[in-house]
Amino acid sequence: MASALLWQLDAVSLAPARLSGVSLEIRAGVTAVLGCSGAGKTSLLNVLVGFEKAARGIISGPRRVFWVPQNGGLWSHCTVREHLRIVQPSGEDIDATLDAFDLTARAEARPGDISEGERARLSVARALLVPADALVMDEPLAHVDTARVDKYWRAIRDRLTATGTSLVFATHEPERVLGEAERVVFLRDGTVQHAGDVAGFYADPPTPELMDALGPGNWLTPEEAKLWLQAAYERPRCFRPEQIEIEPAHISPIVVRSSSFRGAIAEAELHHLGAAAHRHFFHRPSGPNLPVGEPTVIRLRA
Repeated sequence: MASALLWQLDAVSLAPARLSGVSLEIRAGVTAVLGCSGAGKTSLLNVLVGFEKAARGIISGPRRVFWVPQNGGLWSHCTVREHLRIVQPSGEDIDATLDAFDLTARAEARPGDISEGERARLSVARALLVPADALVMDEPLAHVDTARVDKYWRAIRDRLTATGTSLVFATHEPERVLGEAERVVFLRDGTVQHAGDVAGFYADPPTPELMDALGPGNWLTPEEAKLWLQAAYERPRCFRPEQIEIEPAHISPIVVRSSSFRGAIAEAELHHLGAAAHRHFFHRPSGPNLPVGEPTVIRLRA
């Protein structure tokens, strides 16, 4: 069953050429807006929350929306606790939220007296206590230490689940889309290049550019798949690193030119002696590094 429709955009444009003819449905749940700098992510979010008015087109959206802009939108005269009390006058969940975002010790400080990362956490914590149909966040937690950011995203997930609130957030991080979103909108130059289910987009992107939008992958034509993988496919397609293993072999026309270990994935430059061809592969590593110059085989994982 399809989730409820939150926003509908029909040929929406925002001058000067920041959005161009955007037609889009955004449904309940968690939607990520992805794209590089200048793609139009902030412009789209500004239109969703009514901060900017579209030059052309029609847009409809939910009644109760709370916005977290890139600068956090904090109130300079209010303490951390007062920010939460204003949006949650009953005081319910305030202490738990302060604790979840490691702000208890800073509860009586004002925005000018706390760090950029603390301000980012406060802006998100405040939003989560608002009784809203949907939250719109522009690169939330972008200034938070990477070692702790997953903890705060867990707090976001828990709160959304408890309240049934939807979230639309802009990001340029593929890992955050994969970990947090059900659906994704990919923008380039103010236009929608793709909108749909995250899992399907990751597994079967339609183009190399869209493959790269969600992280490393290997784009192979049918001819390349036959040469390197000894597999038959009717169309070009993506193979993600976790689908590919590269292993040493006693006899093989494929040899290793270079190898780079990156933890969960690795990158190898391979040379095919018979075809005088070479290319890079992202793959699941079997060890720290493949031995340079050694014959190897490429295996597909299910």
